[in-house]
Amino acid sequence: MKFLFIISLIFYALGAFFSLKPKVSYFLGFGGSVSAFITGCLALGHGTVFWKFSLLNHIMLSLAIDHLSAVFLIIASISWLALALYSVDYSKLYPQRRISLGFNLSLIGMLLVLTAQDAITMLIGWEIMTIFVFLMMQNPGKHFERSFRFLAFGELSTVCLLIGFAALFALTGSFSFDALKHGSPFILIMISLGFIIKMDIVPFHGWMRGIYGEIPDNTAALLSAPVTLMGVYGLERIIPLVPQNQAWDIIIILLGAFSAFWGGMQAAAADKIKLLPAYSTVENNGMILTTIGFYSLAQGFNTPILHYLSLFALATSIIIAISHTLAKTLLFMSVGHAKEAYDVHTIDEARGIWSGVGRIPAIGIVISALSFSAFPPLIGYAGEWMILETLFQSYRFPSTALAFFTALAGILIALAIGTISFAMIKIIGYNALGYDHGRKSRYIPHQLMHISEIGLEFLLLLGGIGLPLIIIITGFSKLLIGLLGVPAPLVLASGNPVFGVISPTFIGIIMLVLMIIPSFIFIKGKKKVRKVDSWNGGIRIAEGEFFSAPAYSQILEHILRKFYRTCEKRAKTHASIVIEDVLIEPSETVARVIRKLGEKVASVLMNGKISAYITYILILFITVFIIGMLVF
Repeated sequence: MKFLFIISLIFYALGAFFSLKPKVSYFLGFGGSVSAFITGCLALGHGTVFWKFSLLNHIMLSLAIDHLSAVFLIIASISWLALALYSVDYSKLYPQRRISLGFNLSLIGMLLVLTAQDAITMLIGWEIMTIFVFLMMQNPGKHFERSFRFLAFGELSTVCLLIGFAALFALTGSFSFDALKHGSPFILIMISLGFIIKMDIVPFHGWMRGIYGEIPDNTAALLSAPVTLMGVYGLERIIPLVPQNQAWDIIIILLGAFSAFWGGMQAAAADKIKLLPAYSTVENNGMILTTIGFYSLAQGFNTPILHYLSLFALATSIIIAISHTLAKTLLFMSVGHAKEAYDVHTIDEARGIWSGVGRIPAIGIVISALSFSAFPPLIGYAGEWMILETLFQSYRFPSTALAFFTALAGILIALAIGTISFAMIKIIGYNALGYDHGRKSRYIPHQLMHISEIGLEFLLLLGGIGLPLIIIITGFSKLLIGLLGVPAPLVLASGNPVFGVISPTFIGIIMLVLMIIPSFIFIKGKKKVRKVDSWNGGIRIAEGEFFSAPAYSQILEHILRKFYRTCEKRAKTHASIVIEDVLIEPSETVARVIRKLGEKVASVLMNGKISAYITYILILFITVFIIGMLVF
């Protein structure tokens, strides 16, 4: 196992070294990801220590893998190897060295995060990941300032982690994760806040609107799926260790639920083809955060019913993390494939992917979007059923206040699931299966793109049907039972005593049987297709007109106009509906203030006077010296 871990690091390092040859670089990244995947699979049975190093007398740095990190390494490595294979073809469109270099080095950072057993090693991996994903975003002369906003939020995450772990060292004299058992509420808040920021939870999503449409598609997929997964892993790692704080649990439950609602609402109104899945990340990670908070809250009660519920909530967070990582990787790859073939950016411009680009990317969009829409028997259906079952058992809490707040979170999550389904129907109906209106796509190399897309399509389908196997592998076999003629362990029970049950395996078998006869009739019968114009309020659609994606979203934007700040923008020849994400405004304001402050500071320090430079250096030296003395 240690040998495979070292092989992964060597492959990624070689991939970075050969970054001038992107095709070779990505193949090496693929090899490293396969090795990482095998490492995770082997570590499910038993963990092992990879490396230990004594930094000072009582500061130990170590890399190791246990069951939790093995589960997350498997999830992340599937996304990594799919993206690496996809990027071999994609690199012919974007051959820049910075992308392949950043890709491999960011995977090294994530690998360190997943295997770190102490704060210092995790922070090293955290910074490597953040900096090299930022490098992948760079495009001289374009969206330079916007990518720096990503870096600003990334460093804010690091600062929160630094403060939390420094407080841990001051309190316990150790940077080991085991020392978190003796932590304080302040340590819990700061460290968990650092991980929450990386998950793009509202209001820390303010950087994404201006950047997702411009960066390469493999970068967007990496950023949205495995990078945010690192935040989920961080929370899963620390929450069980730090002493529970009910007030903070309620805060993150409500923060996650509101983030899910807000992300779903913004995705439903998005008109950019890559902005819609980006906001879907906000929605999915909000659901994950809610379940982690619920797990922590229920874990604090020593009753069998709530203990079972806490296990179910923890299993829910992992199932949604699996669903989101795989489906979001597939969605960005398929959308990116079509976007590059059409060379467009909006949903309306990228219509008709099935007939205009190809069936495989279209199917990728359909399957990933249906998974996000909780369509059975896909794994997303199981995850979203599980979160609703979790939250609607809020009555089991002995406190009325706790029951009220968790039920409120359940309402927000239900609304989020509805709005994200609305958004996913749009991307299926307009992009995957819509009319192409004669738009010609350019040829791009796609053999390896197709392999990676098909692989994730099957995993999303098999992940739902094989949910009991995933539940067993992740260590939650106690949640599986047999019931009403369905044998154990094919039934997942959400409560004990039973509150609700589901059997995705049985549902998948039934759906397959029921589809055989209609499919046979459809294939053998005469296909009579009648095309009609879209409904336009009774007004005839003129030649060249079509029912646009903004028109699809307009009724929702009107109903929720208080949230969207919906307004009409008129020009001489046309009018359009304009909305805005009002929760981005605070970060925009902070950015303007910091920019002006920076200009003032620069005008004082960079004034050509050597005395000013020397004073600045001395102040920094003294500050760093004092901090070092206090910490060490």
